Amino acid sequence: MKRTAPPARRALLAALATLALGVPCCAGSDMAPSSEVAGLRVLAVTADRPYAAPPSTVPGEDVTFEMTYADGLDEAGPRAVEITWLGGCVNPPVGVDEHIGCLPQLIGALGQLGAGAATDDGENEEGPDSPRLFDRDSMTAEQSGEPGKARFTLDLPDDILEGAQPTETGTVYSSAYVFFTVCAGETRVAQAPGEAGFPLECVGEDGTVLGPDSFVVGYTQVYVFRDGRPNANPPIDDFTLKLDGEEVKPGEGGLPVVKRCVRAESQAQGCGQTEPAEDECTTYEIEALVPSDAAEEDVEAAGLGGPPAREAIWVDYYTDGGEFDGARRLVSDTVTGAREGNETTWTPPSEPGRVSLWAVVHDTRGGASVVRREVQVE
Repeated sequence: MKRTAPPARRALLAALATLALGVPCCAGSDMAPSSEVAGLRVLAVTADRPYAAPPSTVPGEDVTFEMTYADGLDEAGPRAVEITWLGGCVNPPVGVDEHIGCLPQLIGALGQLGAGAATDDGENEEGPDSPRLFDRDSMTAEQSGEPGKARFTLDLPDDILEGAQPTETGTVYSSAYVFFTVCAGETRVAQAPGEAGFPLECVGEDGTVLGPDSFVVGYTQVYVFRDGRPNANPPIDDFTLKLDGEEVKPGEGGLPVVKRCVRAESQAQGCGQTEPAEDECTTYEIEALVPSDAAEEDVEAAGLGGPPAREAIWVDYYTDGGEFDGARRLVSDTVTGAREGNETTWTPPSEPGRVSLWAVVHDTRGGASVVRREVQVE
């Protein structure tokens, strides 16, 4: 690993300190509803092992993260983006926000990035004394919205549990963090980190610093428990689209065909006031089908001597066209267990074209799964 000179190190530390201003996890434009993809959005970052095996069981364990993002800013279609991954933060100080506690450890990754130590494919080379700390993925416009197209593998250190202290319930665990950025331009070390709020920034072809519709910053986390407890990502069996209880049939292009929502123009109502006329919109039922036994036992939630408890599971729905009547649904409760149905209704947009619907199923222990369904609006 290349070492940065002391002045460069101080500059990087100053840039990293700006994380104290707050890192918007999976954030994009704050003007649109959370379920609407109206700019550049990160919908999910999933880990193949949300709870990784301890090194004593599987030496040299690694965890692969997969990102699902979507770009809905430009009517002309999605843009090509650059994704940067920053790893190397393990067990930040207890009682300190993760993004602040990771500052000293992230210097290694940003030091290589700032020093131009990347290989031709945009990632640092891994060696016995130089773990893989960062990676860059160049994504095409066509990959926007496709689940899991961007990936980063984090190698967990063999001594990750060293010095870990037990919790009140006697659990011994450690954690590792991965930060990421998604840029619809070029990513560089921030020229004015105090203004950027993060040590990296995204610039356009003319060098203009791009805003939240074109630059997303976030982080994700993975755990390692000494007792080796696992956590599987909650599965999705299917993602249905129905009208009056019947599955919508595909058209000639192979995609389900739905009717566009005809928005009526406002009509004049005395004294110059206007009231909207009734819309002619057909609503559709969508549902992510999750197995009733998907919720796993959550040992930590049970506490000391408490009754067995299971993790909670919920689903978030997203779309780049139309709107939902409620975009978050509880799938399984920690007390009552699985619920009957987690469907919601979706109203198509007024403009015809291809629209994407996503369902992201989460559990309370860091597990997640993503499925996408495309429909044709006519």
